[in-house]
Amino acid sequence: MNYTTYLRWGVLTGLFLVPFIPFIIAQGSFFPSLFFPFITGKNFAFRILVELVLLLYILLALREPQYRPRASWVAWAFFAFVAWMGLATALSVEPVKSFWGNFERMEGYIGLLHVFVYFVIASAMLSATNLWERFLNTTIAASGVMGFYALLQVFGKVAISTQSGPRVDTTFGNATYLAVYLLIHIFLTLFMMLRAGRANTGLQIGYGVTLVLQLIGLYFTETRGALLGLIGGLIVAALYIVIFAKGGEWKTLRRYSIGGLVAIAILAAGFFATKDTPFVRGLPAVGRLASISLDDATTQSRLLFIWPMALQGAMERPLTGWGQENFSYIFNERYDPRMYDQEQWFDRAHNQFLDWLVAGGIPALLLYTSLYLLAAWAVFRSRSLSVAEQAVLFGLLAGYAFNNMFVFDNMVSAIFFATILGYAHFHSRRDLPGFVFFSKPLGNHAVAIVAPVVALGILLGGWALNIPSAVRARDTVQAIQVARVVPNGQGGTVNQPKDTKENVAQFNSVLNTLIWPGTELGRQETVEQLLQYTSSAVAPSTSIDPQVKQEAAALAYNEGMELLAQRKGDARLELFMGTFLTQFGQFGEAYKHLENALALSPRKQQVFFQYGLTKLQGGDT
Repeated sequence: MNYTTYLRWGVLTGLFLVPFIPFIIAQGSFFPSLFFPFITGKNFAFRILVELVLLLYILLALREPQYRPRASWVAWAFFAFVAWMGLATALSVEPVKSFWGNFERMEGYIGLLHVFVYFVIASAMLSATNLWERFLNTTIAASGVMGFYALLQVFGKVAISTQSGPRVDTTFGNATYLAVYLLIHIFLTLFMMLRAGRANTGLQIGYGVTLVLQLIGLYFTETRGALLGLIGGLIVAALYIVIFAKGGEWKTLRRYSIGGLVAIAILAAGFFATKDTPFVRGLPAVGRLASISLDDATTQSRLLFIWPMALQGAMERPLTGWGQENFSYIFNERYDPRMYDQEQWFDRAHNQFLDWLVAGGIPALLLYTSLYLLAAWAVFRSRSLSVAEQAVLFGLLAGYAFNNMFVFDNMVSAIFFATILGYAHFHSRRDLPGFVFFSKPLGNHAVAIVAPVVALGILLGGWALNIPSAVRARDTVQAIQVARVVPNGQGGTVNQPKDTKENVAQFNSVLNTLIWPGTELGRQETVEQLLQYTSSAVAPSTSIDPQVKQEAAALAYNEGMELLAQRKGDARLELFMGTFLTQFGQFGEAYKHLENALALSPRKQQVFFQYGLTKLQGGDT
């Protein structure tokens, strides 16, 4: 049996499943219901898939040198970025939080490591097997299905999630996340249209239909950064063709590019001339573009408040940064009261470049920026790409970079950015010299010895990193539910109220009896949910058994105090604790926590309001 054939197909199967991860929603159908179902399901699936693929890949690469990683400037820069962020994580203001991340984002250093491992494996395997075009076609086809899903939401056939309002969001649960996904795939589709050439009519029709669905989906996300990124990327692509496409064979394409630039200029002029008319303001997406001004709340929050405070905070720790997931410390300390009508707990600077500056200091910003520049250089130097293909890839990098100046990455967009970097690496990789040990194959006997060790290490590591966390995400959902769905005896279901004692027991299990080896991922979110549950559902109730109420209060207090001891300086957690104590009449201790919150976020109205309410409830008028 040629076991390397099975290993190769196992790795490739795992890689070709990645484009379908965006369709996962962990809300109780095929996947169990998890906390933040649009986020956690996708990320756990990606992590587990990467770990399984890594196991097979290591065994394959040990035996077959042609599948081993190759050197390129892109690969070395990505490695340096990940290594530096490892140091920044160790030196962060909250290393545990920086490493694990949370359920809402599912990033942290552990997420970055998985994306890098995916990059290494995908760039090595797809390059060695010459399957890049098939992989890109696979993810383009998946994006076409996603575009059709968006079309169903446009016509009201599929519901839009509550947080996106009228803006389509498909399986992402967030219109902005969907928008950047479609932005990337629009350029990939244009790229493959050029690669396929005119001869393959059926394939071109497929690309055309997919492109229409992608564009419709992007338009109805009404995401301004992605729409402007698309326009900017197309301008970059057209300018590159006009400048570098020499010779008669490019005459038609240059003419189209010039025409496209003129058309964009005319449309832009018309837009600015009519942007304040009721008709333009009433159009989806276009109306949101027309609303961009210094009076717009979103524009103000970025330009006037969040970005300046991110820069100021970053200069406090310019070398190693604050660590991933720690922007909230900067935001709370520098909170501007004029943001009273906006999000009160920003955890990102809403600018991916600034986010890496905050997380890893100036070196992280430079290394992250170098990934775009080196990828562009690899594309420019490639001899296997035509001028038009280079132009589209430049447009992709430019459009994605522009989009990321106004939003932050999510794990799905990070995966596809790593895919783009892997393709750029493919066009610039260099084989290792034959005399290097790393280029020698490992014998079957040696592989047989190494295989159990590698399998045990990766499988145990994968269990420790994922399973306890996934169980917590599942059980947290059950703990916060005040009712359960049960059969009604007539073929339907009915909601049955849960006993408070059951909720308390579930919270206790989520926090203290997780399966081996336990995890810190999601702990703060679970504790916050416990504090909110006891404050709103337990404390004011007169029908709950006093002993159960006392047990709930004791559990919430102990867990909150334990977490506060680990994460000192967290204004949000101090506020939650103060609110909880207020509801149970512990005014003296509540004052202390609310005063701590005010010291950490001295200008946030939400904290002042709660402090005033606590004083009133405590009789201090």
